[in-house]
Amino acid sequence: MPTSTFRVDLVAGVTAMMNAYIAAHPTLLVRHFRSIPAQFSDLPCSYLDVRPETIHHAQGLRDRVTSPSIVVVTRLTDNGETTDIHDVLVDSLVDWFTSYPHIVAGTVWEDMTVADEAIGEDNQFVATRFGFGDISIAEGRT
Repeated sequence: MPTSTFRVDLVAGVTAMMNAYIAAHPTLLVRHFRSIPAQFSDLPCSYLDVRPETIHHAQGLRDRVTSPSIVVVTRLTDNGETTDIHDVLVDSLVDWFTSYPHIVAGTVWEDMTVADEAIGEDNQFVATRFGFGDISIAEGRT
């Protein structure tokens, strides 16, 4: 068994945060996936995407730093109407994420990036990627 559960705790924390958002705003976001789904159903949806990590060892401590991304996806139907609805969702999530500075217990995120993307075959979906910079935890090195 591993001595660290940082990555597992990150997935659990993001899932809990997103499920709480869906419970509070069921008409804005329908479903959250723990990783990128095989297909986009139950739209709009979100998923936890890449989680790059750097690890530094020094003087008996292991410092783990990750920069995960949460992606929100909406089907692009009528460009103007869809993007207006998607923008309401994005603005709402910015406020929601701000109220969750500790996605993982014992950590805090300070910086967030928000970037729009077109995804899917023929760009039939509009997506927004929320990048959380430098969520870190210091652990005793064994």
